Amino acid sequence: MAKRIFIIEYAKGSDKGFDGFRPDTKPILQAIEEASSYKTEIVFYKPNKKYELLDYLKENAHSVISRINPGNLKEVDEYFQFLKALSNYGVIVHTHPDVMINLDFKDILAKLKDTELGDKQTEFYHTYSEFVTKFPALLKEYGIRVLKTNYGSTGEGVYLVRLKEDGSIVSTEAVNNDKYYYENIQEFLTNFEKKFEEEGEYAAYFKGKVGFVNCRYLERISEGEIRVLLVNDKIISVVHKKPQDGEFSATLFSGAKYKYESPEAPKWKEVVALTTKGLKDLKPFLHGQNFPLLWTMDYILDYNEDKSDKYVLSEINCSCVGISTKLQYAQEVAKVFKKN
Repeated sequence: MAKRIFIIEYAKGSDKGFDGFRPDTKPILQAIEEASSYKTEIVFYKPNKKYELLDYLKENAHSVISRINPGNLKEVDEYFQFLKALSNYGVIVHTHPDVMINLDFKDILAKLKDTELGDKQTEFYHTYSEFVTKFPALLKEYGIRVLKTNYGSTGEGVYLVRLKEDGSIVSTEAVNNDKYYYENIQEFLTNFEKKFEEEGEYAAYFKGKVGFVNCRYLERISEGEIRVLLVNDKIISVVHKKPQDGEFSATLFSGAKYKYESPEAPKWKEVVALTTKGLKDLKPFLHGQNFPLLWTMDYILDYNEDKSDKYVLSEINCSCVGISTKLQYAQEVAKVFKKN
């Protein structure tokens, strides 16, 4: 039997349609069948049956497309090792775990701090002791900072931290815009300690990955985030993510509005050029693999010294970017599998 293209899903999670699948899974596979000679199939990853699935995919898969939000998995490292094993057997994996572990984690912002994509004030704290040592000075100097857990989605684990004149602290969580109040920096630091997870004893991919990124607060977040949507190295859309009035978060879960526009639109010329040029800065982090199959580079607006617009990279998403509201983009994904 000819090799097939598989999408791997997970049975649990809030990203499912009425039929138990992600709403964009079947459209992607249908587009692949229409654009290529490949047959397609959907399989579900079950941790207690991963070896049976590994054998099945080794035998039958030309390529697999992972469509699992890692936040739905208890053992994400184990799943990344599963994908790595598939790749080692010659199956093409979209997106390869060696790429996800670099681009999809917030510490990439610290690694890019000296490039045109990044911001020089960005720091990564792997341990709580690093955080306690370095964070208070930056907060005192600037009065406001953004803390992002190294791995999260939909605004979870992102905090806007403000130092008030009386020395008290207000922390706002992006996922739901909930506010927390602390009498002083010490109380805040003490309460924040529990957010630093312990590193897994048997972690392969997640060694050195727990922690938080400390970023400069960009006031123009009130204008929304600018999302550049890509398939491999091709930009297919620019999305303006506008938060609700007065809110910090620009996620759908917090009520933000998304507007999809053509990358050819003149107003996006600068961010498209920056993204295209910035791909060279990301290439070393691919470890010889392809760019992600379907991914985003998200930016927040700032100002250059001459008051012109400046785009600052705020995150990269490449583990499971959804296109459920724009299913026509499945055709762009399918082009990757079209035989010349």
